[in-house]
Amino acid sequence: MFNFDVPRYKKVVSDAIALRPQIEKAVDEICKEGYSNIFFIGCGGTYAHSLPMKYWIDSSSKIEAYSVIAAEFMAMGHKKFSKDSVCVFSTRSGNTKEIVAAAKYCKEHGARTLVYVSNDNTPVCEYADYKFFSFAEDDCLCEAIYTYMIALVARFMKNNGEFPDYDEFMSQYDKVVPYLLKAKELYEDRCCDMAAKIKDVKWHMVVGSGMLWGEAYDYAMCILEEMQWIKTKSIHAAEYFHGTIELTEEDTSMILFYGEDETQPLMDRVYNFASKVSKCIWKFDTKDVELPFTKAEYRKIVSPMIMYCITERLSCHLEKETNHPLTTRRYYRQMEY
Repeated sequence: MFNFDVPRYKKVVSDAIALRPQIEKAVDEICKEGYSNIFFIGCGGTYAHSLPMKYWIDSSSKIEAYSVIAAEFMAMGHKKFSKDSVCVFSTRSGNTKEIVAAAKYCKEHGARTLVYVSNDNTPVCEYADYKFFSFAEDDCLCEAIYTYMIALVARFMKNNGEFPDYDEFMSQYDKVVPYLLKAKELYEDRCCDMAAKIKDVKWHMVVGSGMLWGEAYDYAMCILEEMQWIKTKSIHAAEYFHGTIELTEEDTSMILFYGEDETQPLMDRVYNFASKVSKCIWKFDTKDVELPFTKAEYRKIVSPMIMYCITERLSCHLEKETNHPLTTRRYYRQMEY
């Protein structure tokens, strides 16, 4: 695969999987003590990656959960937040200002804080009641974050009597790394071809729903906009028909994220209409990917991670085609604002 370090990738994901005993211990302690709700608190990509977890809980559990943007959470004063809340954070750098400020606020107000961090001994670590550290870089960070959050949410649901298949699911998840690599290989040529064809496209629509709405949001904003400076709109499949539909033309680039949850008919509705108008539709579908799971529900759970895994191949090839490194920024972390 082009510009991809397989041994490093294996180590990053395996190290994240190895955090499970620590995660289980933390969740079991919190459940024993009692809690009122779970807050997923992030910004940018870490907020986006929490949205599937919120969807999973809402569609499968009676646990009260919220997914909030750190800066807005601090500004609004969320009335459901209390000392009995469980606050879940993820951060690669460990020094993102909004995340550090929110973690500090939550800890100082008596809530339990759980933090996944890819750089140890960074400012956010000071405010973590439970810290989970494993190294990761941007190209494989999401797999590490999702591994952490999937294990965490699954354990909360198990302890709530809502995931009796927890042990089976987690034992199968432990075998996921080779399948992630096969998924990348499956999409390698497709993404190479796609990158060459869209390198000069000025703007895109990225459409998702359900477990993959967060990934559509993330890919549009954090990859195409932040890392490639390409104008992009993330669109929820259910909302496409309430405005954005009028922007669809013959040459409109539409990137569709297909998952395996209850909202697939919403994606079909978008595709069925858009394919009559646009000649530039690109589909990424997690059903294409072989996985080590015996039940469809398990595939739903990991679908956002799979989507990130395969779209990373497009990001990598697009970087080459546009001659624009994914690490180049004009403003973000380049100045005070």
